Parts: sequence; C-alpha cells; structure tokens
Amino acid sequence: MKKSTKITAVIVLALGIATTGGAYAGKKMSEQHEKKAAMAVSFIAYKLDLDTTQQQALSALKDQVLTARSTMHEQMGSTQDDVRELVAAETFDQAKALNMLNTKTATVDTLAPELVGALGNFLDSLDAEQKAEILDFMESHHGKRGRGRWGH
Repeated sequence: MKKSTKITAVIVLALGIATTGGAYAGKKMSEQHEKKAAMAVSFIAYKLDLDTTQQQALSALKDQVLTARSTMHEQMGSTQDDVRELVAAETFDQAKALNMLNTKTATVDTLAPELVGALGNFLDSLDAEQKAEILDFMESHHGKRGRGRWGH
C-alpha cells in the first residue's frame, strides 16, 4: 500500500470516527456542556467572591460562549460532509476548501463582537483583587490543562 493511500485511509477513518461519535453524543453533549458551564459559573463566583452584578455579567458571558459553541457545532455536520467530498474527489478542490474556511471565518467574525462585549462587561465588573486572582491563576496554568490550584 502506498504511503499516500495509508494517509488517506487514516484521514477517512478519523473523520468517520469523529462523525459517528458526534452523532451518538448529539443532544447529551449539549446538555453536558450546559451543565459544565453552569458549574464553572458557580465555581468562579465562589472562588472570586462575586457579587450579584458580577455573577450576572459572568452568566451573560457563559450564555454567549454556549451560543457561539452551538452555532459552530451546528455547522460542523455539513462541514464534515464537505471535507469527505474534498478527500474523496479525484483532485483537491482548493476553491471549495477556501470557501469553507471563509464561511467559518465569517461565522467567527459575526460571533466575536458579542463574545468580546460579554467578556469586557464581566472583566470591567471585577475589582483589582479579583483581577489579580485571575491573572495569578492564568500564570500558574500557562500551557497546562487539568487539575490546578483551584482544584477543578
């Protein structure tokens, strides 16, 4: 088997697994993301000792992030089908690939102002001590994922 055939087979297999997993997870994953986001808001509110106004700003940020995630996820199904077509085609359709990328970029461009606004509102509501706590957390977790100082 040629090297290019092996690579193509691996890509097609990976896309198949991702599509199957996504289809299986579907609604449960969306509910799970919402629950995790609500837990994160509660945890952050507790750790930073947020007042009611700050909690509302954080909740609005959470809602914007979930909306953006949902919008991007909705597009993923058709994108996966389009990628399959690009891979299966006799020749790679660069124009179609570029158009797909431009569509994703346009979606991000549409969602970004609301996300940045919600983030700005939340950060502007914090006092210097709360911001210092966030900066300290960011510094201690630079490039890391998983359990950390805040125990999440």
